[in-house]
Amino acid sequence: MDISLKTGVLSVEKSQALERLLDYSSRINKKRGFFFVSKVLGKHIPTKPSVMEGIYKELANLIPKSEETTLFVGFAEAATALGQGVFEVANLDNSFYMHSSRFKTSHKVLLSFQEEHSHAPSHIFYAPEDEALQKMLEKVTRIILVDDEVTTGNTAHNLIHAFQKILPQVRSYSLVSILDWSSKKYDNFEIYSLYKGSFAFEKNNHEFQSMIKSEAQNIPSLEKIMPYNFARYGTKKLDIDVEKYVDINALKSKKVLVLGTAEFMYAPYLLAKYLEDAGIETYFQATTRSPINIDGIISSKIEFKDNYFENIDNFLYNVIDREYDKVIVCYETTSLPKNFDLKEKLESKFDTEEIFFDI
Repeated sequence: MDISLKTGVLSVEKSQALERLLDYSSRINKKRGFFFVSKVLGKHIPTKPSVMEGIYKELANLIPKSEETTLFVGFAEAATALGQGVFEVANLDNSFYMHSSRFKTSHKVLLSFQEEHSHAPSHIFYAPEDEALQKMLEKVTRIILVDDEVTTGNTAHNLIHAFQKILPQVRSYSLVSILDWSSKKYDNFEIYSLYKGSFAFEKNNHEFQSMIKSEAQNIPSLEKIMPYNFARYGTKKLDIDVEKYVDINALKSKKVLVLGTAEFMYAPYLLAKYLEDAGIETYFQATTRSPINIDGIISSKIEFKDNYFENIDNFLYNVIDREYDKVIVCYETTSLPKNFDLKEKLESKFDTEEIFFDI
């Protein structure tokens, strides 16, 4: 099946299994002009929390059974909720979860590595801040990486090499993913996926617009504006009383969109799931750094500066052209920059509320 995009022609096998999981668009990225848009991730297009939870369960069921001390690892920014969702559903006694981050804080760095093809290549893994998790890390003998898509496997291969240097006691590595497009067999990890296939992309002469980088001004301490650990520094269980943030009765019979922001996805997903479980028509997605064209399944885009005071371009896709009775924007930051205008842009069409989460 050939998909014509602004940047070229993407060819994939036509299958119902693939159609359930994704659609297509194009990146504003010369290195990789195509973009697989997940229908189940809750990032670039609205997704029901129940669908996301179903994927967490499917992926958790792929993980080989073991009583080993296990570290689950998620990738910023798109797979932070996916990784935590799989970890929570797997519910292994001897395990904990952490995800990589793009944000530089003063916390101790465990390791960092580059993701060459990405628009934002730096991944930072912070050492656990909890003493019990620090001790557990020393005993970890199995690491499970969770990602939404494996293109070549190089990212996992590079990360595992970095982990091997600091955690020599780890005996096995697995990569659990929704999609696996890789063709090379790696000898240091196994891949478990919901879909295994191949694709081809023939690029055209599309002229890519220049991405203008803005310089951050007067960045406050990141610890002051995001003081809570939602898994960036490791977690055994994320217990959040989401009920305190919303009035269920006021949302009855309404169509609601819950928005996460950047890496902050799992806690807002829990709020969306709570609303859906209460019988409210609820959808979830999140803002992103990913620069994507309005092309294919991507029908609209809002552009704004980030809410982490870094003055980085962020985007929200496939929202402004939809219909919602209520949009709830969720933050892990305790304050917002003066130039952060996402709420104002959403308020031009939707009843919009902001929620600042804490633990």
